[in-house]
Amino acid sequence: MPRQAKHPELSQLSPKAKDAAYKRKWREEKKSDPAETERLRQLQNEYKRRSRARLKLEQAPPAKRRRVATPDAGPSDSHVPVSNSPSVMDGPSDDTPNTSGSSNTQNSTASTDPSDITLCHASVQAVPSRQFIDISVTTEPPPFTRDVEIMTELSCIDPTTFSNNPPAPSTCFTPPRDLHDSKDLVTNVIGVQVSSWSDTVKWSSGFTTILPCIWTDGKNICQEDADAVRYFSQLPESDPQSSTNVVHVHHHNWSSRPDELRDLIAKTLREGKCIVIRGAEKPQVAKLDVDYLENCGFSRFMRVAIHDVEERTRNFTYPQVEGTIEEFILDLDNPNKVQFVLDLPYTGMGIPEHLRLLDHGIVHGWNQTTAEHPIVDPVHPDNFLVNGWALAHHPAVLTNFHHDSDGGVTFVQSVLGKKMWILAFPKNPNISRTKFLKHSLELTDTPIKPNKIKANWNLEVVTLEEGDMLIQPPGQYHAVFTPTEAFCKGAHCFNYEFLHEMELSRHLDAKNGKYLTNQLHEHSLDTLHRMVLHLPRVSSHTRLFTRPLIALCMMVIDSHKYVAAGGNKKKSFQRSTTAPAIAICNAIVKHFWTDIKTAVSVYVNGPDKTQGRQSLTHPGELINRSELAICLKPFINV
Repeated sequence: MPRQAKHPELSQLSPKAKDAAYKRKWREEKKSDPAETERLRQLQNEYKRRSRARLKLEQAPPAKRRRVATPDAGPSDSHVPVSNSPSVMDGPSDDTPNTSGSSNTQNSTASTDPSDITLCHASVQAVPSRQFIDISVTTEPPPFTRDVEIMTELSCIDPTTFSNNPPAPSTCFTPPRDLHDSKDLVTNVIGVQVSSWSDTVKWSSGFTTILPCIWTDGKNICQEDADAVRYFSQLPESDPQSSTNVVHVHHHNWSSRPDELRDLIAKTLREGKCIVIRGAEKPQVAKLDVDYLENCGFSRFMRVAIHDVEERTRNFTYPQVEGTIEEFILDLDNPNKVQFVLDLPYTGMGIPEHLRLLDHGIVHGWNQTTAEHPIVDPVHPDNFLVNGWALAHHPAVLTNFHHDSDGGVTFVQSVLGKKMWILAFPKNPNISRTKFLKHSLELTDTPIKPNKIKANWNLEVVTLEEGDMLIQPPGQYHAVFTPTEAFCKGAHCFNYEFLHEMELSRHLDAKNGKYLTNQLHEHSLDTLHRMVLHLPRVSSHTRLFTRPLIALCMMVIDSHKYVAAGGNKKKSFQRSTTAPAIAICNAIVKHFWTDIKTAVSVYVNGPDKTQGRQSLTHPGELINRSELAICLKPFINV
């Protein structure tokens, strides 16, 4: 039965008049409740206070430097600014005030990266960039170094303390991370970018967000999404101390040990777990607009496939509409438009430089085989475009449970805005693929089947703040809620250690890809061929495990079984690399397991069938590299 309109008497009005009438009635309803009236009054006063503070920062005059001549200075030295700050050799003073706020990404004593400071030919000068009377600003602590000018913020300045030669504001001002309550993600969103009819919800992490809402004909056509977000908000936030499925690290603890960090990531992912790296990059403070995106390399006139949430309510499988970057941005402040873009090519930018060796598809497959096996066939661009991409979102976007297609490892880093990443892990990984597929389809009915989901899945939320990175293994089921406008970057890649998870992911895509993934890619077979062709010359430092190696052989020998539902059947066509790759796979299978049937049995049940079914995420034992070298010796061209 259709839901009855809240105000049927307004149904005959034009859309513009109807929207104005709805807002007027909403205000009247709120004002009838004294408590609600007082809450709205306080909220409005707070919003005005923040707006005045922000305007004050934007309209402040440019900085001026003092020119002071010292008694022993020559004429050419009179331009050097006075410095009262300790040098890097002295170290920080014990009485230096600490103005830093709490941070999840770094300690207050963390060192400053050279790229984060402004070089000039001057001594150190710590000066306030603005004077605040009625607001307090939490900022980073001033770093100490030589031959640079350091600008910082003070929470409150008494003008009388600078009666002589008051310091001028800095031109190098960096806005504080947040001028408002860092847990409030509603202010400046509701009624501006999202319908004023939207409800709000508080998450277990303490963040308050809006719920998805597009108000049409007296009802919220995104009510199912709103119900799902409300359900997700009640899930526990991932605990760094107790989570058994998510590993939490701070980047500053590993920045000098990239090899160890890569090993930790590899171990975590091959066991079917996720890893979140806090503070992978310095947080940015910026507005998502066409100027920002053009500074990232995206023209405002670039054509993109825009996922439209209203269209998704009518056609879940194909919600895309065509448009440009500029059109997408112009609709940011349209409360009746909720959209996002998933396929912004950002090649080479998705994986930090010190982690790029985890991309075995590029590093080992493509980089090291083209001399022996030249590229003679057309190569799908996704082989390289998935190496870096960007996402842009309007506020209040929910992407329900899915896994990323074609079985790649997923790197994602929040650049602007926050993300609520909801992760699902099977409670019993020792189940058949058929049962796992059945449980996977249950996730698409959130929150209709909460009891079934609770019985079969462990769910937890990872809140990604600006600068944080999440890395998830192939086939990881996840839902994502974007409460504010956001810009993210990320990448997919293949790795020899995770191919058993990739095989399972691609198997599910072939069975129910239309329901379990949100974006199809057309490239994996080319890269898998290249990874096989590299095996005869693979470095002894590259770890090879039993189940991932069997999975690689299965996906190459029987490639036609892994074409995603709705995908391009040409993905299984013959290429110049097909015959040599299949020959290598057959040799490996014959040498270690006699035939493909036995290999599949080991893959599913493990080497000892009496121990029960093998875990879906277990990588198995390390391959004997001496035996592998003997097996593949005929394939090395001398």
